[in-house]
Amino acid sequence: MDNLEKELYRLSKVEPSSKFCRQAKDRLIHKITLSANEAWFLRLFKKVFSVSPSPYFIERARVRLLEQIEAMKRPVFSWLLFTKRVVATTLVMLIAVTTTLFFVDGKQQVNASEPTYLEVTGGEVAVKHADRLIWDVINQQTELMAGDLIRVGDSASAVIHFFDDSEIRLSEDASLLLSRLDVSPGYARQGIIEVSLHQGRAWVQTLNADDGYARFALVTPDAIVSTQYASFDVETNLFAPTVIRVFKRGVEVKALRQESRDVLASGMLNTYQKVTLEAATPYQPSADLSVFAPIYELTDEDRGEAWASQNLEADRAHLAQLRDRELITLRATTGFLPGQVLYPVKRAKERLQLAFAFNEENQQNTQVAMANERLSEALVLIEQGQTDPAKLALMEYQHLVRQITEAKTTEEVKDQLSNQVVATHQKTLVAALPGDARVGIIKQALDQTKELLAENPVERAQIRLKNSLEDMIHVQELVEAGDIESAEETLVDREIMAVLLLEEASALEDEEQKKVLFTQILDTQYEEQRILNELNRQLADTEGPLAALIENAHLSIKEDIKHTAAVVQPLLPDVVLSEAVILPEDEKVIEFVNKVNIYSTAQGQANQIKRLLTKHPQYAQNQEFLTKVRDRLDARSQDQINVYLLELKREATEAKSKVVKRKIDQAKRAMEDRR
Repeated sequence: MDNLEKELYRLSKVEPSSKFCRQAKDRLIHKITLSANEAWFLRLFKKVFSVSPSPYFIERARVRLLEQIEAMKRPVFSWLLFTKRVVATTLVMLIAVTTTLFFVDGKQQVNASEPTYLEVTGGEVAVKHADRLIWDVINQQTELMAGDLIRVGDSASAVIHFFDDSEIRLSEDASLLLSRLDVSPGYARQGIIEVSLHQGRAWVQTLNADDGYARFALVTPDAIVSTQYASFDVETNLFAPTVIRVFKRGVEVKALRQESRDVLASGMLNTYQKVTLEAATPYQPSADLSVFAPIYELTDEDRGEAWASQNLEADRAHLAQLRDRELITLRATTGFLPGQVLYPVKRAKERLQLAFAFNEENQQNTQVAMANERLSEALVLIEQGQTDPAKLALMEYQHLVRQITEAKTTEEVKDQLSNQVVATHQKTLVAALPGDARVGIIKQALDQTKELLAENPVERAQIRLKNSLEDMIHVQELVEAGDIESAEETLVDREIMAVLLLEEASALEDEEQKKVLFTQILDTQYEEQRILNELNRQLADTEGPLAALIENAHLSIKEDIKHTAAVVQPLLPDVVLSEAVILPEDEKVIEFVNKVNIYSTAQGQANQIKRLLTKHPQYAQNQEFLTKVRDRLDARSQDQINVYLLELKREATEAKSKVVKRKIDQAKRAMEDRR
């Protein structure tokens, strides 16, 4: 700045001639008029503003500038008649104000790109990169790309760290292919990841938000496991079916036919559940997962296994590391906070950017950026213990979101807004703040935003049900983390959404929409009951307010399920009695037996058993269920059930023989090919 002032002092006070001014004016008009030379105009605005102006804005600005030059009566360079000190002072003030407004916001540049790399944690691990024909033995970290194949040797182990912070931990004798690695267009720290586990055992921890794009898929010879945010374990090899165990959140499982890769069954596997994909019956395409293969709760042996304990501890350590790193990033990128000296300058910059947004798209983008800024500020303030300023920031965030949604209500725009103002910060909540931070008001604000962006009453109700279930899952996670006080507060403040929405669902005129919502209400209640059962198991030997609250909630949900089933029964009788329903298995057995005992004669009971098993074929394929039913019936009806059990055992033996024979043939062909 001093050099600039010195140079200005050296300027001579020569008044340009009229001819010079006229020629300069003509040259300037000619330069601005040429569309090919608009690049210099665009570069000027990019240096001044942090956002690029639209083509429409540049064109209007160029036209206005031409009009101003044409309208000038006095010479263009008449400003040289002023004194040198006035010129220097004006320029210095202009540069100072511009710099303050457009380049001072307290933010730091943070590199958000992360590679996918392999870390060897023991033994010998080999990698065959997609662009090479030979295997490389790895003893240190190496970057991976789509198409790379990893082979873990005997007594070896390895960890794959993905760009979205997910991890896969491979045990010995595992073989895995990275099929696809795509970055999400809305958020660089998540995306689509697809891997193929050919054999061995893998522990997966995924950390993604629901942005409509990001997902993780693990493929085995007979299954596809998909999720966004979960911890699960997969084990597979050539001569045994795939076994899937879920330890956190839920995953979607699709059972495949090995030869054709056709989808045979699909369904959800929730926390502390497992499935072995070996059907005891002939293949039935498009069946429910629970019909294809029984779903069991994880036993104490499953939970206490060394592999599970080690990986659960590794999950906690990985999450703690991410929180520390992401919190530093959040502080750096948020910039000045309310109460700091230069925070008004940051707000003035935002208002100026909004004022220069001359079309709806630029205005919406600016408002989205402002909303995200308020939410980021609230997260940092919450972490610092400044609750009142955080609440004010959240109020402004919600006000901005309402403004945006009122201006644009199309489905495409709302999906885009959901990705921009919800998904990114959902991931921040996963791994950006310490575990003891009070982020309840942040989550509540995001939940309200998701409801606001819903397209119709049914979608809004589904979002509220999902949020209610998330609250129950959060209680479970707090109990597992030992934060009993927070678990009690969350359980007390939790609203029982399924019961509240039952009346709204009953009032719907569209029968199909009503069926969809009824089914989701039942599914939500069932999952909440399952979580409460798990919490009761964990707190069986403890006393206190939390144990009493959970016991009361458990009794309440059982009554709610019966009430919901009574309302839904006329419209969805098959759903109420299906495997996905809501009643625990023992209660299903009792209900089945009661229906059989309606008839007093042996022939009547036999006919009733046949009708019920024909109407609900999933019962006819479930050996455990049929065994429990048989044990509760009198002797004259037990023989009828034994017929079904013997048939199931025969089919299971035949199916197993076919599977073994097929795998032996595959192994023989593989040996012949290698020769």
